[in-house]
Amino acid sequence: MHHRNYLKPQDVRSNKVEVTKVQWDQKIIENLISVSSDLLCVIDEVGKYVYVSASSKEILGYAPEELLEKHFIDFVAPNDKALTWETHETVFNGTPIKNFYNHYLHKSGTTVPLSWSAVWSEEERVIYCLGRDAADLRLAQQKLAQKDEFHSTLLQHGSDMLGLLNEVGEYIYVGGAVSRLLNYEPGQLIGCNVFDLIHPDDVPLAGEALAKILRQEVVQVPDLRFKNAHGEWRWIEAIVSNQLENPSVNALVVSSRDITERKEASLRLAESEYRFRSLFENNPDNATYENREGVILDANPTFLSCVGLPLEEVVSKKIIDFLPPEVGPLCDENLERAFRGEKINFTIEIPKPNDKVVRLNITKIPVVVNGEVIGVHSIAKDVTEVSVAHTIIEKQAETLQTIFESITDAFFMLGKDWRFKLVNGEFERVLGLKRDECLGKTIWEVFPELINGEFYKYYKQAISTGQAVKFESFLQLSKIWLEVKAFPSEEGLSVYFSDITENVLAQEEREKLSLVASKISNGVIITTPKGKIEWVNNAFTRNTGYTFDEAKGQNLATFLEGLETDQEKGQEITEKLKKGIPFNIMVLHYKKSGEKVWISMDFTPILTDDGQVSQHIVIQKDITFRKAAEERHLEMTRDLYRQNRDLQQFTYIVSHNLRAPVANAMGLADFLTKLDKQSAMYDTSLAHLKTSVFKLDTVLRDLNMILSLRDQQDILEREMVTLADVFEQVRLYFMESLAHHKGEIVADISPDVKIKTNRAYLYSIFYNLLSNAIKYRSEARTLRVEISCQVCSSGGLEIHFADNGSGFDMEKAGNNVFKLYKRFHNNKKGRGMGLFLVKTHVESMGGTIEMKSKLNEGTRVEIHIPGEIAAN
Repeated sequence: MHHRNYLKPQDVRSNKVEVTKVQWDQKIIENLISVSSDLLCVIDEVGKYVYVSASSKEILGYAPEELLEKHFIDFVAPNDKALTWETHETVFNGTPIKNFYNHYLHKSGTTVPLSWSAVWSEEERVIYCLGRDAADLRLAQQKLAQKDEFHSTLLQHGSDMLGLLNEVGEYIYVGGAVSRLLNYEPGQLIGCNVFDLIHPDDVPLAGEALAKILRQEVVQVPDLRFKNAHGEWRWIEAIVSNQLENPSVNALVVSSRDITERKEASLRLAESEYRFRSLFENNPDNATYENREGVILDANPTFLSCVGLPLEEVVSKKIIDFLPPEVGPLCDENLERAFRGEKINFTIEIPKPNDKVVRLNITKIPVVVNGEVIGVHSIAKDVTEVSVAHTIIEKQAETLQTIFESITDAFFMLGKDWRFKLVNGEFERVLGLKRDECLGKTIWEVFPELINGEFYKYYKQAISTGQAVKFESFLQLSKIWLEVKAFPSEEGLSVYFSDITENVLAQEEREKLSLVASKISNGVIITTPKGKIEWVNNAFTRNTGYTFDEAKGQNLATFLEGLETDQEKGQEITEKLKKGIPFNIMVLHYKKSGEKVWISMDFTPILTDDGQVSQHIVIQKDITFRKAAEERHLEMTRDLYRQNRDLQQFTYIVSHNLRAPVANAMGLADFLTKLDKQSAMYDTSLAHLKTSVFKLDTVLRDLNMILSLRDQQDILEREMVTLADVFEQVRLYFMESLAHHKGEIVADISPDVKIKTNRAYLYSIFYNLLSNAIKYRSEARTLRVEISCQVCSSGGLEIHFADNGSGFDMEKAGNNVFKLYKRFHNNKKGRGMGLFLVKTHVESMGGTIEMKSKLNEGTRVEIHIPGEIAAN
């Protein structure tokens, strides 16, 4: 290494002195180098070491002689070689460096951090280098960076906003949470006057505060409204420190924070207190304020008006002084609960004259100050008239909530501002979101991906047109396919959706299956596990008339139901689908044209690997022809039964009613031949013979009527009959008899209702029922007959006929109620024909009849007559 001589030329010392001085300087430098902890080295033009100080042993583990004539880059850590060589070139070109940081390889294989200073000597054509161990320096820099990062984070994420103002209120610095809380960009406020950003109504307060700041060191500024970057007014709380005299600052230091929420809460509290007092004074219900002993401390005008006393006479009394004694313990108990901090609601009943009861709903609200209940507000509301209505409303609300949560589809409701108002449990399950994450937020905040997508387009379309929309789309956020139905309303948008991902993924396989299914004549249906139709083949369309689009999404259990479909079949299908087992069911369905068709359906579940039902395959077969054959067979069976029953009845008449008068007539005829025609016995016997012949004639006429009724059942003549007119004819016929017995008829039959049926049979029904009511009236009470008629939703008329007559024992009568010649009153004359004719006429018209009777209470008859109904 070369060392320069710094002695001046004009020095007149002897050569000996000069040599001594150079040697002394060189010795000093060598001693300094030997004790220095820094690494000193010299690198030639090609990058090889030509000098290395002894400290290399301590720093790098290499002795100087191990480094000499070696290229310096070979000892640089691999990751730093490129930058180190680039820096070497910079120094080689004449630019000195200071504090260049890199890593060298220690002889042990570890890396050593070094900080370098280097300079190129053009005269010697070498680079002089000084390297220092940078471990402590690097640690100090890291700590300083961490401190800077901590300070920056504290400013950016803290709640305080920092600013420096000059003496006229202009910003010269802005920091802290200003950008985050007030939305201003960094530097946007520099040069702005703070008074231009303060609400005009608050400027006078700000001016007074500035004047006060200039006179003292620290000032708490009154709460002010400050305009943010969006033009919104935010409430600000600020402390200002006057540092104009501090040469390091020379500004007003403002530390502030956004207190909008707290301020608005305070304003709302003040407004709430005013509203409460106004509510107390103007409350239409009775309102009082009580202490722990139940003494009234205040009462509103409604309460004073109710008790008819001025306030000064009510104060210091107890509420129970104005109530019945029996409700006193309940009021005291609830007052004590209210003073324990509970909000109490209960109802009391106050007896009134004429057996009336007034129901008061009382609410006791504890007034809490500093965690202690200091009094109780009591509000008494007369709920006598609305208590029943409230009960109904509560039940309806519970039902609606149950229905809402039981909706199988996911559901949510958006307001006009696109914010979530309602979501159900299925919404949370399908999307994996909690309702607290959505309610109150806009749909675009929760699902930003929806903006400008299909969902946005369809939702906008529904809102703008007022028409419901239905579509399918992929939700990227949840990676699922959704089927969506949106219904606009005045409140906003109600949206139902379901996860159809599995359906979409299975579409390709279904399309393959459809190729096979489309070639068979039986209908093929694929449903969801719950029975919703996903796919149908062409044969289904041919057999039912419904296309795939019309059938898709429909509930198979109810889709093809009609007027005569057994409703329990649909429930049976639903229940069996839940079990996930194969089954067959036959049901009466309706085609799109309205034509009835009997269908046999074979259900086969498709199971996943874990045994869960993913779909059902349904094979649909038309068995109408087979069912028609069964119906014909059944009808033949019914006809055979009726004929057998009529034969039995006919046999009974012949064997009982006909045989007796014939036998009597034959006996009397034989007896008459032996009597003197002039004797009294002859006349008596002849009279008995005549009676027997008349009885025989009556029985024969009854037989003729029975046979006539049976023969005419299939050729019944029908016409449009006004029910009220027919009944009126019957009533007029019995008017004299009813008046004689002081009987009363209460009829509720609309004059506008007409039915297509047989008029004569209808007349006979009313005639026989009213005749029986008069004949078998009770001697213990005035006869009252009630008749009503109503149109059935399923078609036809329902006729109710009731009387308060003597009645009869239904258990004792058994199956003989409607049989011929069966009578249940021994003290009344009759042939037992009336009820037989009523039932025969009703069944001839295709109707049904049901009778209920109790001894000494009366009889009730319910008749259903099918037929076409017309109303004027």
